[in-house]
Amino acid sequence: MRLFLLLLTATVTAFAAESPTLHPKAAALPFTHQGPFVSTADGGVLCIDAANALRSTDEGRTWSNSALFAEPAKFSVSNERALLRTKEGVIISAWMNSTERAQPKGWHWGEKGVSWRDFVLPTYSCRSTDDGKTWETPVKLSDPWCGCIHSMIQMKSGRIVLVGQEIIPQWRHATVMWVSDDLGKSWQRGDMLDYGVGTHDHAGSLEGTVIERKDGSLYLLLRTEAGFLWQATSRDGLKWEGLQQTKIASVTCCPQMARLSDGRIALLWNAPPRHDPNSGASRAELSLAFSDDETATWSKPVIVAANYGAGGRVSYPYLYERKAGELWITTMQGGLRMKVNTADLAAGEIPVFVPAPKSVPKPGGIIMFGDSTTAPRGSLKVYATRVEAALQSVGSTLGVYNAGVGGNTTRDARKRMETDVLKYKPRVVVMQFGINDSVVDVWKNPPAAKPRVPLGEYLLNLRIMITAAQNAKAKVILMTTNPLRWTPKLKEMYGKPPYDAAAEDGFESPTLASYNEALRKLAAEMKVPLVDVRAAYPEFAAKHKTTIDGMLLDGMHPNDLGQQLVAELLMPVIRDAVR
Repeated sequence: MRLFLLLLTATVTAFAAESPTLHPKAAALPFTHQGPFVSTADGGVLCIDAANALRSTDEGRTWSNSALFAEPAKFSVSNERALLRTKEGVIISAWMNSTERAQPKGWHWGEKGVSWRDFVLPTYSCRSTDDGKTWETPVKLSDPWCGCIHSMIQMKSGRIVLVGQEIIPQWRHATVMWVSDDLGKSWQRGDMLDYGVGTHDHAGSLEGTVIERKDGSLYLLLRTEAGFLWQATSRDGLKWEGLQQTKIASVTCCPQMARLSDGRIALLWNAPPRHDPNSGASRAELSLAFSDDETATWSKPVIVAANYGAGGRVSYPYLYERKAGELWITTMQGGLRMKVNTADLAAGEIPVFVPAPKSVPKPGGIIMFGDSTTAPRGSLKVYATRVEAALQSVGSTLGVYNAGVGGNTTRDARKRMETDVLKYKPRVVVMQFGINDSVVDVWKNPPAAKPRVPLGEYLLNLRIMITAAQNAKAKVILMTTNPLRWTPKLKEMYGKPPYDAAAEDGFESPTLASYNEALRKLAAEMKVPLVDVRAAYPEFAAKHKTTIDGMLLDGMHPNDLGQQLVAELLMPVIRDAVR
């Protein structure tokens, strides 16, 4: 066993650059270790990492460690894990073994010719009977891919209940319940809970948390893509019933519940952020609520931490009551390490985030006019930003304004062209539309049979916008779209005629290809410069030793390399336009 010192000032200073905003009454913990935590018999604190048990007896200022495994080459504990100290004094850990992780090269979740059984991330548990000093040989519970484990409790009866999950043949995750009646020596598999929606690698009813209520029943909350947490109940941990949606609004991330010493049940989760209540994905705010009636109702949430930076998140939380009323909260994503007293939560709040107002473009600049492939995208350096930086590097004072709006068709663009483009008297207008115009919404009920904007109307809209820009003395540059490629999520929504789910370009060739070809002809007819983004993709991908897939974030939007390509193609055309 070795001892290492964590200096409070050094740790907090090093961590502060990436730290989330904390509740005004919260304080940073003096370490970087992640939960879950348990209290040891001597009053200390214990947690685990990939290979060690970590113990502190001075409130986290210093830590000692001991190995978890006699054969460390065989095991590596995942970032998502559960930890429990039973009333008998046995410490049980549960986790996925990263050492045995296996999946098809290139991922290919849900794709033709790939078996769901090819995805392996086994679930294990291991025990310590001496407060974490030594550990028994790990016990394997299951082999299939398990994406997250973070909740395990002991019932009043002594039974251990563990919330797991597995990939299922429908290409989503389902929750699998486990129980042990011998303090984690062996496990019995319970019901699988599948809410029946989704076929991509983060779909399903998953990442659950469980609590025992005072009447002896078990209450389970699950992450879903429904915009709300789902719930189920059980009397024994094996048989579950009542799988249904709750009224707890949630983005797509996991919750965690814990019983507090005052009898209340606490719930940590990522509710939609206050400044963007319609978001289904933002993990910018971590909410805490309490139930004093055994989950029947919950208090108004308190935001205990937030990260409003580009792509900021405080998610996958662990909640530990260090002493009565003092909560230690850590997260797997976002690096949150904080403590707060429940009595202080009402004494302040994190202000509602107000996004910075968009800059108003100066007359005579360049406006990038498009849809979500143009629009700002978190921390990604989109092509508008790259073009502006390139112009500045050669001494140009031309401003570049990003007027991309996600989901826009040319029909939408015509409605906002005056307010978003012509109003600012641009010198150059770059237009890139087509993906949303050409798409056939076969996922709707009943399925659509035609593109959102027919090809003839698409061309008419472009003619009108080109003419309007030229009449306003602006130069126009047209761009074809980037290519599209299948992902499991896109196949789930669009993998039916007229699209061809079996073809590599089957989401593009049936409709989008004809829109791009018509755009090329329109540019030639109207003598407007054309940047053929679509045509440049294959050669650029080969040059950078990747594929078209490798230049897309999600099968639809350009990633860093895709944005680089567009900027490189645009620069010489813009230089010609402003000479």
